[in-house]
Formats: sequence, structure tokens, C-alpha cells
Amino acid sequence: MKTRLIAPALLAASLLATGAAAAADAEPQNLKTARALFAMADDNKDGQVTRAEAHGRLPLTYANFERIDTTRRGSISFEQFLAFTHERTAKQADDVLKIGQWH
Repeated sequence: MKTRLIAPALLAASLLATGAAAAADAEPQNLKTARALFAMADDNKDGQVTRAEAHGRLPLTYANFERIDTTRRGSISFEQFLAFTHERTAKQADDVLKIGQWH
């Protein structure tokens, strides 16, 4: 009787552990891509991207740097970069819907 209870308990514990590991690795691909792009531009790996670091690597970020750098520190955080990326994506989606290029 004890053996019958132990096997399901071990299976449940194993599934829970696997689920926790999968959840930790379940970051959406677009967020992983944004992190990779930001890290690629962050030459000195200080967690900030300056306008000079964005030049040649992140052309849209470079072109809109003053608008993205809301704190006016001369560098942007990943959160600022991500907010700009989301804003740009939402605007593109709105533009597509306005001109009816979806079907």
C-alpha cells in the first residue's frame, strides 16, 4: 500500500519541479530578442545604452534617443528601450488597421 502512494507522490513532485523550471524559462521570444539586442548594444555591459552605443547597432533607437531618454541622463535602461519598442510596435499595428492591410 505504501509503495502505491509513494510512486504517485514522486511523480507529482517531479512534474511540479519540471513545471517550475519551464515557467522560469518561459520568457516570450520577443522579450528574449529585445534583451539580446539591448545587450549587443551595451558595449561596457553596465546595463545602460548610450547614444554612442546605439549608433550603428540600434538605428531606430539612435534616431529617437532623445525621446527614449526620458530621464535625460545620456543613457537608456532596458525598461526605456522596451517601452519604446512596445510603443513602436503598437503604432505599427494601429497603422495597419487604419489602412486595412489585414485579412
